Amino acid sequence: MNSSGNKRFLYSYFILILCGFLHAGCDLMWKPKSPKEYMVRRPVKMILDKKLNEISGINYIAAENTLIAIADDKKKIYKLSPEGKEGDYYDPELPSQDFEDVVKVGNTVYTLVSNGNIFEINKVDSGYQTNTHKFKSEAKNDFEALYYDSSQKALIILCKSCAFDKGHQQRSAFRFYTETKQFDRIPYYAISTESVQDALKDGKADFNPSAAAINPIDQRLYILASSGNLMVISDLKGKVSEVFRLNPTFYPQAEGISFAPNGDMYVSNEAKLGKPTLLKIAYKPHVK
Repeated sequence: MNSSGNKRFLYSYFILILCGFLHAGCDLMWKPKSPKEYMVRRPVKMILDKKLNEISGINYIAAENTLIAIADDKKKIYKLSPEGKEGDYYDPELPSQDFEDVVKVGNTVYTLVSNGNIFEINKVDSGYQTNTHKFKSEAKNDFEALYYDSSQKALIILCKSCAFDKGHQQRSAFRFYTETKQFDRIPYYAISTESVQDALKDGKADFNPSAAAINPIDQRLYILASSGNLMVISDLKGKVSEVFRLNPTFYPQAEGISFAPNGDMYVSNEAKLGKPTLLKIAYKPHVK
């Protein structure tokens, strides 16, 4: 083998060793992939105030050109400008709960508790009116994702880890109808964890949903799984079409996702690496 061949061999060997240590990180460096028309590997990053260290959900309010946000350890709803500037939105003096996500439908704000309960918050002349809707289950369940599906006139809550799914390798979703204030008694749909792994095609996938939102442009569901650094895309009944790994440098603990009407994507991260962040991933048609 000549000198040039030796150099190529040593270089290739070095890369193989590096991949052995970095695993998924190596894949990100060599084959960075994004959903069509997005560059998730190059987001615009905005640092948030420390009061949002535990930011656990966001929702873009088109009529107000703002996002609202909730944090695990806080009892109020915050607003965030698209540039990441924080302020107060609703201060209804919520009880101490493990809040995981937030959505505004019409004039009503809904917040999700990890056990599946939903708080309904309305502004009234005297301040705020809050109602609690309990997800009836005797078993222990863990929910982190809440989104609104206008075609169902319902909020959808997506299991991170639920008793219904034990032994079935799936993640179930339930509807909460905003008109009747009732939950589904059985799952609306379930996402097979095997289908996530099959779509990823590069090894084990930890699929524990932490946030979800419907993209207004392609009408598909975008789901984040923070613990596995995944973005899963499915139809509105949970049929998986694409899965992407997210670089933990930008997405260390992604627990909130929402879209502007023009398709721009926003993702929020808890302060796993020191500070909470809001990421903007612009919608750009024909991006490869």
